[in-house]
Amino acid sequence: MPFMQYQGNRIIAMTGKVNSTLAKYASVVLDISVSHEACNNNLAPTCSTTATLVMGDALAVVISTLKNFQAEDFARFHPGGSLGRSLLTRVSDVMHKTNLPFCTVNTPFKEVVSLITQGRLGLVLVTDNNGAVLGIISDGDLRHVFEEYEQPLSVLAGKMMTTNPHTVVQDERCVVAETMMRGLKKER
Repeated sequence: MPFMQYQGNRIIAMTGKVNSTLAKYASVVLDISVSHEACNNNLAPTCSTTATLVMGDALAVVISTLKNFQAEDFARFHPGGSLGRSLLTRVSDVMHKTNLPFCTVNTPFKEVVSLITQGRLGLVLVTDNNGAVLGIISDGDLRHVFEEYEQPLSVLAGKMMTTNPHTVVQDERCVVAETMMRGLKKER
């Protein structure tokens, strides 16, 4: 304890004994004493461990609020855990970049189905003759064609595509993209 004080560190003690050595050296003492353990012999630490956990969580929440600790900070200090990975992973890390299925507005229905099947992504991108993306056709869009047209097999890609698909930039965090996608599902 003297070494900690010599280094200029303030000590916050969580203890069930406010007159303990730890408490004497502490700048702040948080009394987490309990009158009785839940154990029928009053021996096994049950209530005291719960009190410690509750006080530790309360401290963590207060300090993170005071420090304006954000999700990005959590990811920086815990990059290896699943939460850290989910916060650090960008769309560009998981997006498909090669062998994407493309078609034009004049591609017939059967060919669109074939391209979606071959691409194994559940979609095909519709482009103009210069390669600019005009829209997207998903598996779900194919089902709508059968509902909306009397002769669905004669429908061209330009009639079945979604012209203003929701997009996200590749530098966006995956967790943001997932949240956006979940919100879109709820709207439907």
